[in-house]
Amino acid sequence: MRWTLTFLAVAMLSACADSTAPGVSADAWPEADALFHRDPRWLGADAAFSVPLGNGRVLWLFGDTFVATSERRVRSESRLVRNSVAVQTGLDPSRADITFHWRQPAATPQSFFPEDGAIWRWPAHGVRLPSALVLFVMRVRATPGEGLGFRVDGWEAVRIPNPDDSPPAWRLEWLPAPREAIPGLVVGAAVVRDGDHVLALSVREPGNHAGYLARFRAADLAEGRLAAEWWDGVRWGGGATPAEVMSDAGAESSLHQAADGRWVHVRSQGFGATTIVLAEAASVLGPWRDWQSIYRPPESDRPGAFVYAGKAHPELEGGGLIVTYAANGFDFAEVVRDTSLYYPRFVRVTGAPR
Repeated sequence: MRWTLTFLAVAMLSACADSTAPGVSADAWPEADALFHRDPRWLGADAAFSVPLGNGRVLWLFGDTFVATSERRVRSESRLVRNSVAVQTGLDPSRADITFHWRQPAATPQSFFPEDGAIWRWPAHGVRLPSALVLFVMRVRATPGEGLGFRVDGWEAVRIPNPDDSPPAWRLEWLPAPREAIPGLVVGAAVVRDGDHVLALSVREPGNHAGYLARFRAADLAEGRLAAEWWDGVRWGGGATPAEVMSDAGAESSLHQAADGRWVHVRSQGFGATTIVLAEAASVLGPWRDWQSIYRPPESDRPGAFVYAGKAHPELEGGGLIVTYAANGFDFAEVVRDTSLYYPRFVRVTGAPR
């Protein structure tokens, strides 16, 4: 599961949030958690990025996923595929319908986004454009005997020209990162439309998860052209040296512009026992400061806690700003046994900009 790649490298760099956000309260939302228990074969995953598809549909993107392979529908008789997706119909997750998808060319479940030889794909974020859906992914390679046993091997994007169809019918057009891609920066950790452009928060991975901003012309991206401009601290440019806009953007996070124009960034802060934090800025370029706590997941108080992947989903409805997080475990055998772990959890946040 992806925690071993995205979080262990920054275990000693985590810090506490500056303060508790004034006027903000958050509560667990178990009625929405039930959404991810609707398919008896889909037995849990992490990541949980969401992309609005239009017409009340929302795409969910998951990392390593348990898919049952027997009638017992238990994790001990499951296959762990590298990624899966789901389509939610209805914007309130406590009332919505959902369908889960992975590849099944044979009896054995396979990753929805297939492996590329020795490379597997973990999802990042994406955007629905009028003529296509564009999703960013991390490319990951095994490194037996080295470090954590695998490493990020860059990024790429996939263009899907028929996103209104059911995912099994999607045509995947893979778009390799351009030759001028900046080594060590993974593009697409959080993606948002901004007028004629699409902004992509990009993080240093592996590393300290410092955040940088790339942008693409929406028309180019819709046609599958990955021509990025980078913010260099003064201007946008194709050959620019990126300037850090966040000292820690999180390994997974969200970025959106609220109805009042404020920009909002949500992520998990800490390692193991974590807190979900929020920062605001008048401009997406920053300054981003004064990270404030909005929710401490109760799993953070369990022995051996491992909680991560906090992010907001501003397109969802049901009361306030909707946030999810992942609760995992360091002991894989425990995760297989304990199904209270490794399902995304929902939180409703009131008083936060949406």
